[in-house]
Amino acid sequence: MGTQPPAGTRDFLPSEAAIITEIGKVLLSEFSKWGYKRIITPSIEYIDTLRINSDVNNLFKVVDVGSGELLSFRSDFTLQIGRLSSAIINSNALPFKFSYCGPVLRNIDVVSGKHREIWQAGVEMIGPDSPESDAELIVMAIESLKKLKIKDFNVDIGNVEFFRGIISDLDENISKKIEYCVTRKDVSSLINILENVNLSDRKKDIIIELPFMFGEEDIIKKAWDMVDNDRSKRAIENIERIISYIKTYKLDEYITIDLGEVRRLHYYTGTIFECYAPGSGYELIGGGRYNNLLESFGQNYAGAGFAINLDIISEFIGRNKITAKSDDFLIANKTADRLIPVELNKFLKNAGFKSEINFMDYGYLEHIEYMKQNYINNLVYIYNDKNNSEKEKLIISYQNIKDENKINFYSLKEFKEYIVNIKKV
Repeated sequence: MGTQPPAGTRDFLPSEAAIITEIGKVLLSEFSKWGYKRIITPSIEYIDTLRINSDVNNLFKVVDVGSGELLSFRSDFTLQIGRLSSAIINSNALPFKFSYCGPVLRNIDVVSGKHREIWQAGVEMIGPDSPESDAELIVMAIESLKKLKIKDFNVDIGNVEFFRGIISDLDENISKKIEYCVTRKDVSSLINILENVNLSDRKKDIIIELPFMFGEEDIIKKAWDMVDNDRSKRAIENIERIISYIKTYKLDEYITIDLGEVRRLHYYTGTIFECYAPGSGYELIGGGRYNNLLESFGQNYAGAGFAINLDIISEFIGRNKITAKSDDFLIANKTADRLIPVELNKFLKNAGFKSEINFMDYGYLEHIEYMKQNYINNLVYIYNDKNNSEKEKLIISYQNIKDENKINFYSLKEFKEYIVNIKKV
């Protein structure tokens, strides 16, 4: 039997799992402050639900042994929430503001270096359709990263309608080629494609300029000068209103504009945004507006949301952000009395602390090493000391391992009184 999990997945050791858990807790708490309530969806889904906006080849498919129907492991929360929203939309008042946290599975080529199992937290908003509702999502995404103590990051805002307006009169095959080049910022290939297309020089110049439509607010002025179609103009107006709304929260320092962003063009219908941080390597947050999603389930309501990649966030934050907690205790018993550690364990828990008994036959230094690896701060070391006499004396030694000072107690009562006083402080 091998010791490694399937390719593209990973095991999380306690310290790593602690980071993921803490990040998820912080994010769900922040989402709830904005009115987003957590839902839990199944880990498996009918494949027809997930194929709406997913490549069926990227799904982990299984067969229901009872019905013979084709199912898939969840690859996307948004599609599930679209299904759920459509089911309850006639009996519940809009808007729906849902949050979620959990893993998704995608059957992608592991050679790409990406994980097949991705831990996500995010929100979906069903009902409102305005630049201000999009802007509030972006504000919430920024505030969420700030709650995680991440300071150096950038949110790129775009609108897929800007690009669609420019290429709306082109052949679909040519449009796809242009989209491919713009996505990869491949200007030389873009020029080669346009050489064989019957367009005015001005239209060609506009398309060639698309990969460079990235920067501060002056990009908006440049965009107004570039286009004359109503579709692109509405997209620019939309971004202007979003920026104006974000400014009311004084968070525009985190914003840049990217009108050349056309990835996932088939998925989104308007505003798109992505967040990156120096040194992260991958996007931390991705989201936008998807107004056609619910139509696939029989209802046609607007939707928007974003997902945060917890794996990338946890790696970016790093282990050094997790520190030992002041209320964590380890009890090490070196005596033959098995009742004392149990009584101490019960007392500490009842007092509101976290405590555990270590049953390994460790010495003092081995206990300290275990505590460091598991982010435990406080050691209660129980042992007998003859103290230059024939009669052994019970000692309950307390130490915060951040310093070397130890306090010895000679009865449970003494120790409990001391701990109670700590709690009061």
